[in-house]
Amino acid sequence: MRIVGGKHRSRILLSLEGKGTRPTMDKVREALYGRLGSWVEGKVVLDLFAGTGSVALEGISRGMASAVLVDGSAAAIDVIKKNVVALKEDERCMILRMEAMQALRYLKKKEKKFDFIYLDPPYGKVDLSKILSLIDEYGLLASEGIVVVETLDEEELPISDFILEKKMSYGVSALHYLRR
Repeated sequence: MRIVGGKHRSRILLSLEGKGTRPTMDKVREALYGRLGSWVEGKVVLDLFAGTGSVALEGISRGMASAVLVDGSAAAIDVIKKNVVALKEDERCMILRMEAMQALRYLKKKEKKFDFIYLDPPYGKVDLSKILSLIDEYGLLASEGIVVVETLDEEELPISDFILEKKMSYGVSALHYLRR
């Protein structure tokens, strides 16, 4: 796995052993950031199920101002920290070892706002409807922000009060682009 574009282009990222984490494929990240384009520059990203940190670190590489990377797994957090340090981006990255709901409450309490929120939870194991509702209720998405959710292609996404702007399929995965 590598960074696809930006100042860290071609840098290799560490990955997690085993099948517990499913990193977002290079081609999916390339398509994601290709679609977002220069809009990402200077923006703040929340990667709620960060895994290896590849999605947020791709954004940092492409000019995002800062990132919050959240994962409940100690092994994932260890890999994220190593990837952040290897890229010398520790000043721009906040890493939180928390479950998703706990992290959303914490970020609300800290009055954080995000331009870009990326959700790639374990397929079929997370209540995305609840998470999207809390993002909305807690005011975590900036007014012109976007939420992108990665799911299985055939999975129906409960979009809550969001508007589905676009769905893009990549093999068995799909990216859903949501706005307020």
